[in-house]
Amino acid sequence: MEEPGPGQSSPRRRPHGALAALWAACALAACGPRKAPEPSVPPPPRVSAAQVAKLLPEQVKKEREDWARDILAALEVEEIAPSPPAVCSVIAVIAQESGFKADPEVPGLSRMVRERLEAHADKLGPLGRKALDSVLEGKAPGHKRTFDERLRTVRTERDLDRLFRDILAYYEEEYPKTYAMADLASALFGSGRLEDLNPITTAGSMQVSVRYALEKEGEDADPVAVREAMYTRAGGVRYGTARLLDYEASYPEPLFRFADYNAGLYASRNAAVQAQVTRLTGIALVPDGDLQLYDKQGEPLDEDSKSLKALLVFRQRYVPEELSERQVRRDVRKEKELDFESTDTYRAVKRVYARETGETPSYAQLPQVTLKSPKLKGERTTAWFARSVDARFQKCQARYNAMAK
Repeated sequence: MEEPGPGQSSPRRRPHGALAALWAACALAACGPRKAPEPSVPPPPRVSAAQVAKLLPEQVKKEREDWARDILAALEVEEIAPSPPAVCSVIAVIAQESGFKADPEVPGLSRMVRERLEAHADKLGPLGRKALDSVLEGKAPGHKRTFDERLRTVRTERDLDRLFRDILAYYEEEYPKTYAMADLASALFGSGRLEDLNPITTAGSMQVSVRYALEKEGEDADPVAVREAMYTRAGGVRYGTARLLDYEASYPEPLFRFADYNAGLYASRNAAVQAQVTRLTGIALVPDGDLQLYDKQGEPLDEDSKSLKALLVFRQRYVPEELSERQVRRDVRKEKELDFESTDTYRAVKRVYARETGETPSYAQLPQVTLKSPKLKGERTTAWFARSVDARFQKCQARYNAMAK
């Protein structure tokens, strides 16, 4: 049973007899303080599938109704009300990341991947290229073309993903039996992880992290099935919507959530903390939203980051009696969680900042992150990404407002 919403009261029994008369007399005599009734807050409007289809950008000519249904289905799975802001947030990210293409083409993908493979092979010495060429001469069962021929024609992330899976399966099954350079081949494909040699780490219409999708499905998930789902219209929207909206944050506007989508959970909130610690300690920190150092799989490293070192200086300078070094280190481990805001370290930074500067500490700011991706042309930043998505979001909101009149 749902709890009463804002402005709603729980059903109560009517008073009877003497008690009812007493209440009536009290009301007539205005006895005791009288509390003004709270204004009723109507629930946000819910957008229908037909309305979502109308909110899509004009350049989306095909499958408008299908995209609309998939967006609403993704919100329903996450138990997020299909309000105009929620719907427009998803629409804005899809428009930015793929232009409403379930499996978008990546210009120059074949060249990009070949350069990455050759650079990796060169690190193995003079025989590295020979080992690579030998592997690429193979064929997957049921395919007439060699891996090299297929690599020359890959156009989309799914093409590349399937090619890598076939190469790895072929190597595990055939390579040690066929070639004498098994040791070099093991160096080329030894880890068995697609992510190590595959430059595509995000996929689908919303370009959501493959690692995020796998984590969301749990340890028992089939990686191949998850990846294949991400290249479908429904799957790409499903995982992307969850990544975008399925976490709590007190952001004053969607702009910061868009930045988080690009830079990581709570990056905008943490960037504000970094900026405040910089001002308090004089230690220049890049407000990138990461208080810890991470490896390629997103796991924290044992090495202290510059942000953590600055927080320890803050502790020693301002709150040595309230916070221990151990507590700061323990609190920082929660930087990708909502609970970080309840830690003694977070609260101390905000309190001391307000006291020392006389200013209200901001909850969020756009992270300063330079984007590095073989898919991008030219230098881009998280702030650029967030503002670009936000511009699309505002246009969607304007379309809804015009439609609702």
